[in-house]
Amino acid sequence: MYGLVTKNDSGETQIDSTYRNLSLDESGSNVAITCDSYGNPTSVSLTGSSLVPLIAIRPPTDRYAAVKCYHKTSSNFDAFLVHPELDAWPYSAMYIDWKSYRENRVASGEDYGLLVYNSDGDLCFDSGKSYLKIREVHSVTLDDPTLDGYDPVLDSEVITHSSYSNPYYILSRNSYWELGFGPTGSTPPYFAMLFSIGVKKVSSTSVNVGWFQVYGAGYNARIGGGFNPTIKLLVCE
Repeated sequence: MYGLVTKNDSGETQIDSTYRNLSLDESGSNVAITCDSYGNPTSVSLTGSSLVPLIAIRPPTDRYAAVKCYHKTSSNFDAFLVHPELDAWPYSAMYIDWKSYRENRVASGEDYGLLVYNSDGDLCFDSGKSYLKIREVHSVTLDDPTLDGYDPVLDSEVITHSSYSNPYYILSRNSYWELGFGPTGSTPPYFAMLFSIGVKKVSSTSVNVGWFQVYGAGYNARIGGGFNPTIKLLVCE
């Protein structure tokens, strides 16, 4: 076998000539995320590529946000969708910072440094790139949303990362929960609320992981339940 393998002091592989590292591909600051009563997410554009992006966000302190999915046109991923916490009409925007990491698409163009390619000619490592650094991983298990009368009761947990200031966050897995009230067939119709799990900044060294309302709308049917997995929070730089 031939190739390059670079290990750290703990014997863990840092660079090799087979696997392609995730480097910073694109980013955005103070990007407006809007909401409406139908729970439509905001689409944030990316450079189209067949390489799957990994999105990390830095949320605001006033409302929750969650990356819900990626958008694909033909074979290219060209956007990601963000759900903001529902705000009262006229549905003001919230603002996030974001970073998109991908396997290296192109070389950095630096005059000096190290480039490592695999046998297919794909760029595995480029010393001129900024690479994803996962600093902490936290498991968060939240109670299912419930109703106290007409008011939702939403669980949350504050995660502190004292060694890292103003990082970006990635939440693993998707989540949703639906609650409603009012008798079936009633007039006005049955009212339903959809919730998801997202992140909201508490301070430069802490973040709140919790359920938030995505939308509320009238339905003429009784509904409830959802998907509430254990969430992994990745604290990234």
